[in-house]
Amino acid sequence: MGHKKNNSLIDENIFFILDLIEKCGFRARIVGGAVRDFLLKKKISDVDLATDAHPAEIIDICRRHGVAVVPVGIKYGSVTAIYDHNSYEITTLRRDIKTFGRHSEVEFSQSFKTDARRRDFTINAIYMDKDGRIYDYHSGIEDIRSRNIRFIGDARKRITEDYLRIFRYFRFVAACGNYKYNQEYLEVISQLKSNVKLLSSERIVTELIKILDVPHSNRIIPQMMEILNELFALQFNSLDVCVKLGIFKSLSSVERLAMLLKFSNFSDLTRMYNFPKNISEMILLKSVDYQQIFMQLKQIKKDYRIFYAKFWAVNSYLNASGEDVKKVLKKLLNFCRSEQVDFKLTSCDLKKYHPTREELKHVMQSTKKFWINNNVSPNECKKYAVACLESCREPLISLKKQKTLV
Repeated sequence: MGHKKNNSLIDENIFFILDLIEKCGFRARIVGGAVRDFLLKKKISDVDLATDAHPAEIIDICRRHGVAVVPVGIKYGSVTAIYDHNSYEITTLRRDIKTFGRHSEVEFSQSFKTDARRRDFTINAIYMDKDGRIYDYHSGIEDIRSRNIRFIGDARKRITEDYLRIFRYFRFVAACGNYKYNQEYLEVISQLKSNVKLLSSERIVTELIKILDVPHSNRIIPQMMEILNELFALQFNSLDVCVKLGIFKSLSSVERLAMLLKFSNFSDLTRMYNFPKNISEMILLKSVDYQQIFMQLKQIKKDYRIFYAKFWAVNSYLNASGEDVKKVLKKLLNFCRSEQVDFKLTSCDLKKYHPTREELKHVMQSTKKFWINNNVSPNECKKYAVACLESCREPLISLKKQKTLV
């Protein structure tokens, strides 16, 4: 059933592990995303292996041959081999007896064909052995060629096994680039949409970031709005505005998610979801009008300034502020990259004036306030600080003169 394929795109360490398992009397093949991406001639990152050896046998083989092994997921037949600073998940062939979300009750198998039946999509159920032979049990290669995302078996059954497959469906449609949807699948997804709330926030956010990492992912959001509304009560697809303003491509996947969520009732969501800190901090940035934004940018963490400027542009566009949003955004982005956006004055700059601790504290606070409220250069800040220091000392000088006269 195999077709010979050039395996030069795949790390040779993988073939070492495959060969190691087979020399010990078992069968092993690469499976899933690595094979899919190999066939698409895309960069391969994570590699999963499937084998008819049981987890205990894999652990024994690895340890006997000096390969580090971690029994993570052993309950479900998976262990992780670590070789040459890379990790490879090795899973025993199995069939799912009962499924409940990410967890399932499994029975080990000796059949790759049986193992393929439990996988989500046809494009993820293709296997490749160490000689580059391809084993395709569900016409996955044909679906890759036609860029068709197809569930294995009944879509409703596959989705109810793990509701994350709703997100995975949209991700693979987006990754294919043709945005061709199966209407039957969309109807099933619509009927089951409320169940996405059963997923952990970590899994949801991780999958959304993967979706938004696709170059033209803004095109997938309209089809996902029902799901996103279920989770986040989104008001609209703000990424469309990012496209209109020409800033969508420059946003990272995390920034795209933050931009989407910033237009929902995020204060309520923080009580329900455990968002990563970087996303939370970006979303909690307060919105201000144009007169204050330059002041605000000076007080925002360096990592978030450019995102904030872009968010201001989207917000202004939506509120029809009357400003030439693109023109102002260009000014803001230039300001974010200029020396004026950072408070550069340090105690070393005032060292030769020998300020006391109290004087230094007062001068630094006053100068920072002056810097925030005015569009000034670092050199002008220093001049202001020196003048401030001198004004602090004038009453003391006058007092000393009075004592001398007495």
